[in-house]
Amino acid sequence: MMQTCPIHYWAKEAPEHIAIEAGSVRLGYRTLDRRVASLVQQLAREGFVPGDRLMVPAKGALHSLLLAWACLRAGIIFCPLNPAFPVAQQQALAKRLLVARVCQPESGLRYSSDLTPITLDFWAEADVGEPPVLDGSQRCNTIFTSGSSGTPKAVLHRVANHLASARGSASFIPVDHESGWLLSLPLFHIGGYAIPFRVFLAGGRVILDDAPHSLSDRLSQQSITHLSLVPTQLWRLLRAGFHPQRSQLRELLLGGAAIPAPLVAEMTHLGLTPKVSYGLSEMSSQVCTGVPSAPGVVGRPLPGREVRVVEGEIQLRGETLFCGYLDNGALDPAVNDEGWFATRDKGHFNADGELVVEGRLDNRFISGGENIQPESIEQRLVNYPGVAQALVVPVPHPEWGERPVAFIDKQADSVTTQALEAWVREALPGFMVPNAWLPWPADVGFKPSRKQFAELALRQINPQ
Repeated sequence: MMQTCPIHYWAKEAPEHIAIEAGSVRLGYRTLDRRVASLVQQLAREGFVPGDRLMVPAKGALHSLLLAWACLRAGIIFCPLNPAFPVAQQQALAKRLLVARVCQPESGLRYSSDLTPITLDFWAEADVGEPPVLDGSQRCNTIFTSGSSGTPKAVLHRVANHLASARGSASFIPVDHESGWLLSLPLFHIGGYAIPFRVFLAGGRVILDDAPHSLSDRLSQQSITHLSLVPTQLWRLLRAGFHPQRSQLRELLLGGAAIPAPLVAEMTHLGLTPKVSYGLSEMSSQVCTGVPSAPGVVGRPLPGREVRVVEGEIQLRGETLFCGYLDNGALDPAVNDEGWFATRDKGHFNADGELVVEGRLDNRFISGGENIQPESIEQRLVNYPGVAQALVVPVPHPEWGERPVAFIDKQADSVTTQALEAWVREALPGFMVPNAWLPWPADVGFKPSRKQFAELALRQINPQ
């Protein structure tokens, strides 16, 4: 499947319409088209050919976004990494991808001789010439999974995956010429990498998250109509006095953690009901999206996705399904003979045909002969008023084998251990009441690592 690059399409249809807002910088579609064209030419002069790989430590600055789309047009596999990773970790991941060159729009780290740095002029413009096309079959990027329960895997996508993902998303969350979607998630995360596809297909604006102002101030001052957040970000936004009627926000997508019922109720009372989503890197972001109605309910599958549940496990396939896991030059498709990808997520469909996600099968543990799904406890905890987020991990116990320990991010002083214990006991069996309650650690990313939390719990409960 071949398609004209949407940036070029809108450069012809609406050349002066703003495509990217980055602080005081405003790029119209024609200027954006010419800058991307220049980068494509520069990459060719550097000797890149379709199929080559380029490592880019990138969060979400303007130059990183330009480079991502230049790679897309040039057929180069864009390999973003978290720029906060230590050099040794970045080099190890690059080695797994067999990447030989690196470009650093957002950092100035020094690498070993195994990685050759390239320098590009991100302000240069060039004539576009023939309309640039995107080849749907072209492999275009890698995204490393979070590695929250193991070693991160490199998810390899093709162009068609992202185009299908964006079109399916728009069927439930409309994007148009006047939309402005804040790039609040990093480009090294599938949720961030997917946003420009949704916006550029519709001829809207990508608003970069690099301004010095708070999110609450930006929402009241800028034309941000679409926003993707994790629940704790929304809690902080509301505590800062945010009200949707004092903004242009019309679509709010929540994901990445258990969705607190009080948070949804507060937003709905303010006049904006958030959407919830189930997605993963292997399916190029969103799989199901819906309106929150009960714990774990994430809506129906979007167009281009197929979902089934086999013996309690969610399995997926469709137009958005990735090429496979890339490691040391080998590609593992990770699907069965019928093309289904087994997610290791536990779930079921409710009577309305909506998917209910119960948690990771890999997270389940046994305590005194009883199966415990930590996400069930977490969902109950975040439904308690004043709890922004919760994470439950198992710790060894001499009598019961393992017992749950809960980390709690409190938003109110009224949240006490006694109240939380009673709250859990009201809805869940006694063996699911955590043995210990620990404070939420500082400086945690938007997707906490269960492995790191389990290690932290062990150190705090059984200090050596």
